[in-house]
Amino acid sequence: RPVPSWEAYFSAAAELLYYSPQIKADFAPFLARCVRSPGALRRFFEALYFKTVPEAIAVLNAEDLPTFSRIRSPAFRPPGGGALQRRRAEIHNVPVRAAPLDCYLKARGFDPPRTWVSGLAQRLRAAGAGEIVDAAIVWFRDNVEYLLSDPKGADEEGDYFVAWLRACHRQVYDDIDRSDPSELRRMKWAPSDSHPKSKKHRHNLESIQIPDVEEAFKDLGRFDPAQRVSAGRERVLSKILIDCFQLRMVDLAAVLRVAEAVLAAPQGSRVAVVFYAGGDHAKSMVDFWRARGFGHGGLPQKGYVGKEDWDDDEPRALSLPAYLHDLAKLFPL
Repeated sequence: RPVPSWEAYFSAAAELLYYSPQIKADFAPFLARCVRSPGALRRFFEALYFKTVPEAIAVLNAEDLPTFSRIRSPAFRPPGGGALQRRRAEIHNVPVRAAPLDCYLKARGFDPPRTWVSGLAQRLRAAGAGEIVDAAIVWFRDNVEYLLSDPKGADEEGDYFVAWLRACHRQVYDDIDRSDPSELRRMKWAPSDSHPKSKKHRHNLESIQIPDVEEAFKDLGRFDPAQRVSAGRERVLSKILIDCFQLRMVDLAAVLRVAEAVLAAPQGSRVAVVFYAGGDHAKSMVDFWRARGFGHGGLPQKGYVGKEDWDDDEPRALSLPAYLHDLAKLFPL
């Protein structure tokens, strides 16, 4: 059985948006009845990732938490009807089905309890790296706000737009080529798969937008989970809003972990950090540390190996430069 944690609870949003959209799990009641406003959403996640868990929970509507923080039912009805059954544990898709209010993993050594990333930030402050922590907090806020203000335009990977099409424009979703979400979100018109040569049947993607956080909460404010089941639009909006914080929390954790690794090295030593992640997370890391004064001076192609856009039939094997075969060659530059 999965160990409950706040990180695992909210991680379901990414799983359901990117990889398992067919699974029905619902954060809309949590946002509509427990969070209730964009301001509370921001305060909650900032407390969860920079302060203590009790401070984060205090932002929420405590009366509705036990009921409306549940995102997936343990009951399952087989297709075609039949008696209700107990749903099997879904360790990978929805590891934690309800907000872990009473028992959850926390950072070691803190009372009141903190999440792992909050504990990491606090340890760095205690070690004298408060300036980096403060810079990371500002950077996190700015990047989350960028996503919340325009989920379609700000998500360069295009995952939010594809999820939005699936939930809210299913006829369009089923009739277009979705193999490149990043390109899809930039397109004005998409050819119809069923009528590929017909301009009449093409789809206007430019007119399809995802509401920003303010408009999203207006939608959620009209939803009463005590009266009806949420609509697909409300479900996908709630997942996108939560993932805006979760996506950048991964980058925040990476930034703080790099700082911790450097602090642990002997003073004056040369430190090379290997960060293995997807393109979006890697770009975020580069942007943060570049803003702190790091650069690509002396490196060919500005330190970039490979390229961002590849043709479908193009081999993607990389020829690594000498400084990645021998990291010591990084430092005389």
